Amino acid sequence: MPALALEKETVGGNSIVFPFCDENSGELSLRTKPSVVGDGECLILFKVLDHKKVGGDKDELYIQDIYSFGPVNEGYGSAAMRALIRYSISKEYGSIGGILSPDDQDHISRLHHFYKKHGFQLPEGLYGSISLDLSNPAYILSQLDNQLLVEENLFIKDQIASLNSEYKRLEQELERLVLEKENEPTIIKYLSRIFRKNKT
Repeated sequence: MPALALEKETVGGNSIVFPFCDENSGELSLRTKPSVVGDGECLILFKVLDHKKVGGDKDELYIQDIYSFGPVNEGYGSAAMRALIRYSISKEYGSIGGILSPDDQDHISRLHHFYKKHGFQLPEGLYGSISLDLSNPAYILSQLDNQLLVEENLFIKDQIASLNSEYKRLEQELERLVLEKENEPTIIKYLSRIFRKNKT
């Protein structure tokens, strides 16, 4: 079975990315182009734990690892996680699980923040099991939509700040040019007028 194209996600409030999921190989990859081939920005490795075989109500999607190939703190991991959560809900899994291990010690605080932001229950200490209960999918999906709105709002605020900064820079440049023009020697003003007359 080929990789399934999932609903596109946004990164940083404005860039569109394309998640692809291959349950057979246990991979969700996030790409900047709508193609399975080529470079990806983030890869989540997972397996589906068949709890129904042992008397459970629903299966669990278990996160084995997350690899980020794009820039850190740019939202690619969050977009991939949102896609994984939406995918898990569409497959009617009961939960998403995983573990934070000592192997993650160099970025454990970032992982705690990342999983908490996406609604996961965290271990009491630094390491241990994590889980996201999917029994209320409508609430979880609304939280994901709210997360996107927050990202879009931050992007718009950044754009406004950038435009304000550029406006101030241009305003200062204009003031400088006006002052320069006002301080132009009289002879240059005279020659400038003659030049304009001869041009017309």
